[in-house]
Amino acid sequence: MLTLGLLLAGATGCSSPCQTAAADVSPRRWEAPAEIRLENVDTVMLRDAALFLRCNDRFTEDTLTVRIAALSPDSLRFEESFLLALTRTNGPAALMREYLVPYRHRIRLGRTGEYRFRITPIRPVRGVEAIGIQLSESR
Repeated sequence: MLTLGLLLAGATGCSSPCQTAAADVSPRRWEAPAEIRLENVDTVMLRDAALFLRCNDRFTEDTLTVRIAALSPDSLRFEESFLLALTRTNGPAALMREYLVPYRHRIRLGRTGEYRFRITPIRPVRGVEAIGIQLSESR
């Protein structure tokens, strides 16, 4: 059901170095975990993490609480709830909306290898088509 897609950094407006990955979810009713995988090779760079949502016109929320579970390459696990506060923009209903919400600042991924993030909404939600993580160099 979940399709994992690695997006090009240029397509999301990141300046280098930037890493973005996303997972498609069911826009009819997103309730299952979305798994996002990011490959890490730099263990010293500080990064800022942001979550992004791609939504259609059925998405009517102004906040969304998700459960985020992070699993490092050496199997350490961290899990927390996170509230996304979303600012709606008025535009044509047929257009998709994208939201970019800051998540963590100045994080360091201390191991090389694949990091897995499972993002699950606290309650079922309609209109979300994809969820993703964007990592960019901290300034």
